[in-house]
Amino acid sequence: MSPSRPAFLVNFMLLATFSGATIGMAKIVTTLYAIEIGANAMQIGIISAMEALGMILLTLPAGFVIARYGARRVYFLASLGPLLLNLAIPLFGGWLWLAIARLLIGLCIPFRIVAMNSAFLQRLRHIGHARAGWYRGSLTLGMGLLGPLLGHWLSGGAGFTLGFVAIGLCFGAMAFYSLGFWEAAAPGPELAEQPAGGMLAQTLAMLGHVEIAESCLVEMLSGATNALFATFILLLAMDIAGLSQAQAVSLVMVQGLATVLGLFGFGRLVARRQRRFTYLCGLLAALLGLALLGRSHDYWLLAGGAVLLSAATALVHLINMAQLSEHGGDKSKVSGLFNLASMLGGFAGALLGGALSQWLGLHNLFLAWMPLVLLAAAYCWWRKQRRSTGTAVVEG
Repeated sequence: MSPSRPAFLVNFMLLATFSGATIGMAKIVTTLYAIEIGANAMQIGIISAMEALGMILLTLPAGFVIARYGARRVYFLASLGPLLLNLAIPLFGGWLWLAIARLLIGLCIPFRIVAMNSAFLQRLRHIGHARAGWYRGSLTLGMGLLGPLLGHWLSGGAGFTLGFVAIGLCFGAMAFYSLGFWEAAAPGPELAEQPAGGMLAQTLAMLGHVEIAESCLVEMLSGATNALFATFILLLAMDIAGLSQAQAVSLVMVQGLATVLGLFGFGRLVARRQRRFTYLCGLLAALLGLALLGRSHDYWLLAGGAVLLSAATALVHLINMAQLSEHGGDKSKVSGLFNLASMLGGFAGALLGGALSQWLGLHNLFLAWMPLVLLAAAYCWWRKQRRSTGTAVVEG
């Protein structure tokens, strides 16, 4: 992404918004379709987790493939798989086929995500850390606002078959739209700084850098919590809180709007604050949001919980992107590792959430998640203290 081509950034953000809208639409249509065909909470969790599993398998290799062949070519080819698979979903019935289709789609998605994320990380050095949330903000604008609105309309008035057809055609449109502005990037000087060895050796070397390891760990926790909300909020709102489908979908949109505002609005604030303080604020917001979601049946309190989760997500993402943009390694490979952490979180959140809902009940799901967040935060704090002690010993 050349600094002298601002038109690229405009088109890139439009593509990110369109991509997010397609993903959000697919999540809503898939979840409502699963409910329509009689899937229970555990099966819905499995359906959601299968897409995350597919992403996990290929997210890390995607970074290495993109580093070799370029983001433009890989993004185009990876968009064709979801195009065909979404067109095929209405041809077969049953939740198991739906889970298999989401798994196959998940195998294609990492190449698209890593291509876009690596391009934005490369640009971030030129546009400044205060704009670190621009890409995720544009993606979430589509995913959390436009996507749910379209998904609700398609699954209601237009029907599920037309919904999946529209989703497939959107993937095809994105593939060809990207060709109009996405130029092949020349290898940068960063490539020479990569360690020798295969993919595993280079991955371990990247994790040896504190800022990469910390960002990936926090992103994993954030991804798991977001997956929990995205997968089960519709079911909880309609079955436990007794809200209508329109109200339940609007909770997803409220969460999306709050995330967008946080990603675009918190940038300058985060840039002026210490990272430890910002992480703590994100932790407190997440815990309070989970408490509201777990204890409330009122629409506005549930919406408040969604907003607090969004604030936590925005804060930690801005810190993570700033840290990764400062690292001198190849952005495609770093993006692959970072997105792998997010996908691992998404997989764990959906699957573990489904298991917890069966064991403790759907009404206790978000409350049961709070100890897991505290445990992960305690581990991060312990790791930080251990590293600080080790540094002090060496200097002494």
